[in-house]
Amino acid sequence: MSVAALTALVLLIMLSTFLGNVSMFAEHDTDLPTILQFMLYSIPQIMYWVLPFSVCLGILAAQAAFSRHVETIAMQACSVSTLKIFLPYILLGVLATGVMSSLSFYVYPVSQRNADRIENINIRKRDIEGSFSVTGGRFKVGGDIYFVEHMDIAQGVMQNVSCYRTASGRLTTVARAARARWDGQTWIAEDMQAIGLDGRGITVDGSSGTLPLTRGPADLVMAQTSPEVLPITELRQYLDRLEDDGIRSTSVETVYHSRISFTLSPLIMTILVLPFGMRFPRAGGIARGISVGLVLGLSYWFFHSGMTGLGTSGLLHPVVASWLANLVALGLGIIVLVRRRTTYG
Repeated sequence: MSVAALTALVLLIMLSTFLGNVSMFAEHDTDLPTILQFMLYSIPQIMYWVLPFSVCLGILAAQAAFSRHVETIAMQACSVSTLKIFLPYILLGVLATGVMSSLSFYVYPVSQRNADRIENINIRKRDIEGSFSVTGGRFKVGGDIYFVEHMDIAQGVMQNVSCYRTASGRLTTVARAARARWDGQTWIAEDMQAIGLDGRGITVDGSSGTLPLTRGPADLVMAQTSPEVLPITELRQYLDRLEDDGIRSTSVETVYHSRISFTLSPLIMTILVLPFGMRFPRAGGIARGISVGLVLGLSYWFFHSGMTGLGTSGLLHPVVASWLANLVALGLGIIVLVRRRTTYG
């Protein structure tokens, strides 16, 4: 039932994603093979978000079917313990957690990188080439090539910037700045040093305070810091690079920790909803149990998303923001399981 719920939710969200992007496809005259490629690479991201809720729906549906046919009561009448009744569901949650881990740590980031590449290059046909990897962002504007260790598009800030200027295929200038901030018209650089390379030799100029870049943050979106497109090992390497250079990014830290914590969501949702599907089929008991289970599952989902948002904005420590929802939900689920009576009514 969980597989059926997962398939239905993925198809539903894929349809919603397609309809939401119809205007973009039409605006850029996108052909059908490109649209199909974009949608195909979007599937792992969709699965990543809906898999926990699919497990929740599958367990509640299975329990409802058993309760409707009085099979659970029959098992208890045969002295089958509650733990043994719950065990298949818990094993399902563990299996789903394994699938979730593979999606979170590798499959989803790699597919999302391809989806972003198709959107920016094949669909939107942006005139600035660029990408983001474990070493940071890079982009090319005209004959200038830029390397940025960390870029915050929303704040208009680049850190540890290197600019390589060329003319007629020859390197003419290498400029480096510890930080650059967009003031609406130019990039104001801090601690900038420009090294000129010409036929007369090498010159060093530390007087310039602006980068030779007139494109704003929105134009450089392809090279922005995108931790979602890095497998978990590369994301850890990128965080280590930032720490070594004294750069603190709460958004990247939060993404790293939440990618790990959210892999446990199928198991946590399993523990949360288990007791509420075990209801006696009278006076709306099944419907009431399923309703409570769904509300708890969705509440955990939204609570985790809210905490992650607070961590990304810097209002909460990344570790706290990423793990608080798991701890609260797990604690609540265990308390309900322990206190839940094994009889129905």
